[in-house]
Amino acid sequence: MLNSTNLANGGVAHEFKIGDLFEIHPTKNYGLTNSKLFETKGSVAVIVNSSANNGVGGYVDLTSTEKGNIVTFSDTTTSDSIFYQPNDFIGYSHVQGVYPYDERWTQPSLMYFVALFRKATFGKFNYGNKFNRKIAKEIKIILPTNDSGEIDYEFMENFIKAIEKLAIKDVVLWADKKIEATKKVINKS
Repeated sequence: MLNSTNLANGGVAHEFKIGDLFEIHPTKNYGLTNSKLFETKGSVAVIVNSSANNGVGGYVDLTSTEKGNIVTFSDTTTSDSIFYQPNDFIGYSHVQGVYPYDERWTQPSLMYFVALFRKATFGKFNYGNKFNRKIAKEIKIILPTNDSGEIDYEFMENFIKAIEKLAIKDVVLWADKKIEATKKVINKS
């Protein structure tokens, strides 16, 4: 823990170095050429050096090399490749795994972390100025803390769950409008 900050909701947050919270190292890969790796279609994701599609390059019929519930990023691209991986997957050359030291990190709290990690690195890296694990370990983020100064995992989980509920509500409202518009068209026929 480094510096502290007061939050708008009255809570307190502290600055942490990512390397103090997570171990970062390359994900395991099969060392196959792409044609061999993607030869079979299956249900196991291969996380590649991409800033699109959650880093998924395809799905194969091989045994996963990594457990889910971690964060990944590519050290050959920009920091836009930072993603939460919910499921077991296969690593790829130059894909770094961000493994929590503390078991209290859950999907919602890791998604909260991903947003902060992306914000802290936004616009700082490109193909010439590589984003790597040594740099990632030194990056500082501000996380909510409880009265004891410990990371407030519950706050992060509740925050993400609230955002998810709002997003679902917006989708339902949009779908209801589409259904209503469709009904009007059908009734005019």
